[in-house]
Amino acid sequence: MSNNPALPDIDPSKLTITRVEPHALKTIPPPETWVFGQSGSTDHMLVIEHDPETGWSAPIIKPYSPLTLDPASSVFHYATAVFEGMKAFRGPDGKPTLFRPEMNMERFEKSAERIALPTFNKDALLTLIKQLVLVDERWIPSRTGYSMYVRPVYIGTRPTVGVQASTHGMIFVIMSPTGPYFPTGFKPISLMARHDYVRAWPGGTGEYKLALNYAPTFKPQQEAANQGYQQILWLLGDER
Repeated sequence: MSNNPALPDIDPSKLTITRVEPHALKTIPPPETWVFGQSGSTDHMLVIEHDPETGWSAPIIKPYSPLTLDPASSVFHYATAVFEGMKAFRGPDGKPTLFRPEMNMERFEKSAERIALPTFNKDALLTLIKQLVLVDERWIPSRTGYSMYVRPVYIGTRPTVGVQASTHGMIFVIMSPTGPYFPTGFKPISLMARHDYVRAWPGGTGEYKLALNYAPTFKPQQEAANQGYQQILWLLGDER
C-alpha cells in the first residue's frame, strides 16, 4: 500500500491502453532462434509513475518505446532499481497462464522495501501485468520449453543527487520471447567455483532482486566463460 494513505495507490480501473497499429506490429521470430534476453521485445509495455505529491499515476499500456528520465534520477547514481523475472505460458486449454506470479510480487515488494522505494499495491500491479500479457498474448508460444518472459522493473526517479531515499518512482513492465536460459538447453551445465569474489553475505542484499547485486558478477562471469564454464558456484566462509 502507499506510504501516504491519502494519496492514490495503483488503480487498475484507471488503466488506459494504446495499442500498436496492426500494420506496425512486430514480426515474431521463429522460436528456435529465441535466446534468453536477446530476442527483442513484444509490442507493448506497462508504465506507472509515483510522485510524492500526487501518489501513483493512472497506469498506461502503450507501444514499446524508450523512457525519458532526468539525468539526476536516483537510479543512475545510487542503483535504486529492483526487478523480477516471470514467464507466461499457454495452458492445456490454450489460454495464457503465469507461473506462481504472487510469489514474484511478494519478492518485488520486499526488494523495493529494502531500498526504501515508495510502497505500492502488489495485487493491483499483478492485475495490470495480467492485462499486459493478454494484450501481447500472440507472443506466447505453444512449444514446450519456450515462453514469453515478463520483466517488471521498479526504479527510483527522484531528480536530485542527494544521498537519500527516492520519493519518486517508476514501475514499468516489458516482455520478450524466450527459450532455454542456457544455449545447451535443459542439460547439466559446467560450474566454476569462486571464492575470491563474494555474491552474497550475511546481512547483505543477496536475498533481494536488486540490480546492484548483478553488475559486480559480470567480470567474474566473463572470466569463467573465457575458461569454458557456463555459470559460477559462489562460495562463502566455511564453504571455501
